Amino acid sequence: MTFNEALSYVYSRKKFAKSSSLERISALLFALSEPQKKLRFIHVLGTNGKGSVSVMTASCLTAAGYRTGLFTSPFVESFCERIQIDSRYISETDFCRLTEAVRKKSESLPQQLQPTFFEFILAVALLYFCEQKCDLVVLEAGIGGRDDSTSVIPAALVTVFTCISLDHTELLGDTVEKIAANKAGAIKRGSTVVSFPAEDGGFDFCPQQECVKEILCRESRKHGCRIVFPDMKKAHILGESMFKTQLEYDSLSFSLRLPGEHQLANAACALESIKALRTLGYTVTDEAIRKGMESAFLPARTEIVRAEPLTVIDGGHNEGASKTLARFIDRFFSGRRVTLLAAYMKDKDYEAAIEILAPRCENIVFTLCDEHRGENPSVLAGYAEKYCGNVLFECDMNEALKKADSLLHSDSALVIAGSFYLAGAVRKNFIC
Repeated sequence: MTFNEALSYVYSRKKFAKSSSLERISALLFALSEPQKKLRFIHVLGTNGKGSVSVMTASCLTAAGYRTGLFTSPFVESFCERIQIDSRYISETDFCRLTEAVRKKSESLPQQLQPTFFEFILAVALLYFCEQKCDLVVLEAGIGGRDDSTSVIPAALVTVFTCISLDHTELLGDTVEKIAANKAGAIKRGSTVVSFPAEDGGFDFCPQQECVKEILCRESRKHGCRIVFPDMKKAHILGESMFKTQLEYDSLSFSLRLPGEHQLANAACALESIKALRTLGYTVTDEAIRKGMESAFLPARTEIVRAEPLTVIDGGHNEGASKTLARFIDRFFSGRRVTLLAAYMKDKDYEAAIEILAPRCENIVFTLCDEHRGENPSVLAGYAEKYCGNVLFECDMNEALKKADSLLHSDSALVIAGSFYLAGAVRKNFIC
């Protein structure tokens, strides 16, 4: 296979199956000699912040000298971003080779066991991590927990839950309690559980809701697992800018390239996960943590991509992510005239996102990020008009960027948000 042929084949897989179960991924991995049973995992689940916690944890483990695999999604510019070892993407050659290997095994399975898109990619990743003899793998879940394909793994060394809120309600349930119960279904006996902070410690972020805390504690007790909640009274912001933040947690200070006050809670989760690994005999020094945190980076997470005119890209698409972006705008763009370039998928709660972001904007330009799944930009514009005085739309993303740029002044800021598809499409215009 060429790389484009491999991608075409992967994208030809169904996105979702009619039934949620681990039967398909289990059958595929069995055919591949069960690579997941030869690896040790840090399993990261939740709604928002999974990518940040995953990359922080993986970066610290790499800095400590462990060969560390990272499976994450979505990607921004390169599909190979999904599968990394020590911050290096899987090569196109290895991706093609392993896609061919997984294809042969999957096509030998009966029709009812044919893997979905996500299950197929997960199998490629696990095969790669096993082949490359990773010491540890940081595995970011897809959707949910109990039936999420990543839950096919044995008990993780550490099971991490980032902030849990409403998202994918059509699949996980229409309340936070239902979603939390689904995600908590990933807890297995033998794992240490780390949860997003349940107390805000005086910081302006949304802590884990009390109902979520109760569900996680109940499931942890049920499986005999210790559960840890970071103590945000031990957390401090020592200095910050829109580019990076100087943080302290539990007397350990470090610099983080992921900006925003909310990242302090994510960093606390990652550090509690590292502390749990230390109790299991893994050696991760304070210096390795400092080096790892400094190196940790994710594109399109409140990422400043242009200084003049000031431009930030954020791929967050749900209500929680929009609140986080709004706090970032209030904190760093105060006094600037904000223009928003946005696109949303039909299946996302874009109304809540628009209600949060639109009142902060002087101008909004909506565009179309996916021909099949993207919401019509004219529909988005119609909804936003009651919150913002100047709302435009342009279906072509590059033309929409030009239109948004034409609205900027010397005291303006451009915010690009709502979809990782949009972020990936326009980010290449700023990053060489």
